[in-house]
Amino acid sequence: MSPITSALRFTPIQTPPAPTQNLIVRQPTSVASAPGTQVILGQDTRVPDSETYTSRGTLDNAQPSYTWEQDGLDKLSMYMFSAVKSSSTAARFQGLGSALVEQLAASGGQRVSQSALQVNETDTTPLNLQQSRLREFASNTVTLSLTTASGATVKLGLYNGERGLAVDAEVQGGELNANELKGLAALADGFQSAINGLTRQPPSLQLGSLVKLDPNLFSGLQMNAKLDLPSGGQQTFDLRLDGSTRSLKLDGPSGQVQLDLDSQGGALLGGKAQRQAALDNYLTQFDEAQKRGKGDAQLTSLLKDAFSQLNSIDDNSPRPAGHNDAVNTYSRALLSGLADFKASIVQPSSRPNARRLDEEDRFAYQVSQSTSTSGQGTTIARQQRQEAKLDAAWHSSLSSAAKLTEADPFDEKNYRYHTLSETASSTTELSFVDNVLKEAKATQEATSTKRVLTYEGGKLESDVSTPESVSRSRNLLNLLDDLFKTDEKARRNGSQYDLDAQLAAHAGLWQLQTDPAKIHD
Repeated sequence: MSPITSALRFTPIQTPPAPTQNLIVRQPTSVASAPGTQVILGQDTRVPDSETYTSRGTLDNAQPSYTWEQDGLDKLSMYMFSAVKSSSTAARFQGLGSALVEQLAASGGQRVSQSALQVNETDTTPLNLQQSRLREFASNTVTLSLTTASGATVKLGLYNGERGLAVDAEVQGGELNANELKGLAALADGFQSAINGLTRQPPSLQLGSLVKLDPNLFSGLQMNAKLDLPSGGQQTFDLRLDGSTRSLKLDGPSGQVQLDLDSQGGALLGGKAQRQAALDNYLTQFDEAQKRGKGDAQLTSLLKDAFSQLNSIDDNSPRPAGHNDAVNTYSRALLSGLADFKASIVQPSSRPNARRLDEEDRFAYQVSQSTSTSGQGTTIARQQRQEAKLDAAWHSSLSSAAKLTEADPFDEKNYRYHTLSETASSTTELSFVDNVLKEAKATQEATSTKRVLTYEGGKLESDVSTPESVSRSRNLLNLLDDLFKTDEKARRNGSQYDLDAQLAAHAGLWQLQTDPAKIHD
């Protein structure tokens, strides 16, 4: 008779947190439908699963076990129960932000706290301290802070690390009323969309409704994220909204994008067509600077997304009293209609040619808009200045088919080293005396210096510099006078005339142009 061998296998049922304090959850390969215990006599020809016990009583290829901070079968815990089994931060945070916001709102603003901590039998640290450290030392975090119009602060946090997943949410300094709770719940999808964008590879900005706060409910917002990248390094994100000002900063291994805006309480904001024309022009300037300076297209895309989405906040925001009086209407005609801002892209520099360390590859781009008013009463002057600066340098091969690599010795290469320096500005000026427009002028300037050094066999063969500089000043008083008179006549006659569209059509005469070739007489 052939010998009988036996194997004893226990397959526990997978369940979410239940009313048992600090429940330990093991993750089998099958769910609920599997029997609680299987005893097999004789030869087992099936492939053992991850919950098969070895002859020494240990699990073969065992999955991690987790202890839960709170009991319960709420929606948030169910999300975490599924998410903690994922290996990527994107998967672990998928749906978790919106679930956290919804649970805080549904609980009336009562504190929410939950964590799934991986069991470590060798760690003798008290459990509550381990759970605290899971948040404190998390390698991936997303936090959101909202200030309500009544002065309370809503704080939310998502934390992901090697030992598990944690979330918490609370209201500090007051309580949320019914309208604030409803407004908070309405932000759930926007918060989750922003998280989804940041955890994508490459990352994207999906701020959407998150940044379009109802000023009757919320007066400020701050969102921060710290995320590990699959390629190595870490990406950080900082977003702040406070009244008429807002800022965004995204920093990672490929470079930094930063944007700060100030609408001066809405005093600068123009009509839809005017604002769209200015927005389109700025986005074009960003693209063209990236192409001319061989910058990172992904960083430029992030700047464009940030610029578009943060400016969209002002599309339907209230304008201050007196916004449509004669002085303001005329003065804004030559303005962009957008909030003042400072924006920049900075990429890490490198020196791939060890024999010529002065040949630095780099890309740094700054662009800004500032608006000032002087005088008082019916006699005032307004000025808006737009500026841009580009400093870039890069290497290229003489042959389009060949690629330069740092592994090859530069003294044997045929290559070009390019440097590009650009500055540009546009200044519009208006003055009023007794509410009558007396002066309207614009000046556009752009300067560019390109230099190309050509090396063959590691020896310098040519060094060519190409400077360009253009400056144009225009008196726009007659143009504005004609446009406004035509608009006034059309309104008297009840005919169709879109003043904003007409101003946008002529905006090329005073908008920022960084390419000297595009500034015409």
